[in-house]
Amino acid sequence: MKASDAFEQQIQRIYALLADSGAEVKWNDHILDPDNPSQLRQIDVTIRRDGVLTLIECRQHKSPQDVKWIEELMGRRISLAAHAVIAVSSSGFTAGARAKANKHGVILRVLQQLSDEEIASWCLRVALKLFVYQYSELEVSLLFEGESVRKIDSEQAKSELRCHPCMQSLFNAAAQKLGEANLMADEQPGRTVKFGLRLEFNGFRLCGVPILEVVFSGKARLIALEVAPSLVYAYGEPSKDFGLREAMIQAFSSLGKTSITHSGSRSWTFLDLSDLKIPPFCQFRFWRQDAGQEMDHEAIEFQLGQKLEQLKVTGKGLKVNLCSM
Repeated sequence: MKASDAFEQQIQRIYALLADSGAEVKWNDHILDPDNPSQLRQIDVTIRRDGVLTLIECRQHKSPQDVKWIEELMGRRISLAAHAVIAVSSSGFTAGARAKANKHGVILRVLQQLSDEEIASWCLRVALKLFVYQYSELEVSLLFEGESVRKIDSEQAKSELRCHPCMQSLFNAAAQKLGEANLMADEQPGRTVKFGLRLEFNGFRLCGVPILEVVFSGKARLIALEVAPSLVYAYGEPSKDFGLREAMIQAFSSLGKTSITHSGSRSWTFLDLSDLKIPPFCQFRFWRQDAGQEMDHEAIEFQLGQKLEQLKVTGKGLKVNLCSM
């Protein structure tokens, strides 16, 4: 995804959080040009409510935006018969742009990064934690029919097993079993529990030989991985102090495009787990955010990708037995 797209989507989330109930906030919208009905005009973000249209255009540039852009937006508002137009900049506006916008009713907003000193003085920070099961003392017993186990090269079988899709199924079954143990119980945080289960897989083969049954056992404990925000942004009128702006955004770059947007006690979370990196023999289970006060979660978005369910089964930590029934 382009940086400009991510910036625009963040603005869409802000207005989805700020907009009144019943408003439709859309990213990358396309509107018919009244003067050229065969033409569609692309708009970064739109807000529609009760037949009233507001246009939002975004720019993520290094330099403050000037009069020329403001004049372009004035024309766009008239051309598309919009009620209002909002100009959002990551780098602010020149004095001339501010004067022009003020005279002609173009609404100016900025999304700017806070300094370390400003972050230190800001009280309402939201903590983000990921919870994973950490496995240990794992043992897998593969049960083959009669003498067929003699046909198998044990090292090759172990190598195939580590990257076999059934491994994910084994850990998923273990996680379901562990869910009954309520490892989140406050009275026993971080406790280790044992588990054991027997499973059958249709068509499961190693070295071309069918496996009748799998016995999987080991230990597990729930651990929390705290994720710290890498950057904090304030959104609102350029002239206002960051503490008085409409919304605050915490960005967690260690989790891709993850961000938590909040305005007062309302929040919008975008959780990007598409490239989540966790230690070997660990499995992601769930996440939690805590603001130290009650928050209304307006929306929670996920970007999962295919890597979320993958496990790193490498190195020592898994004992494999080949047995006959």
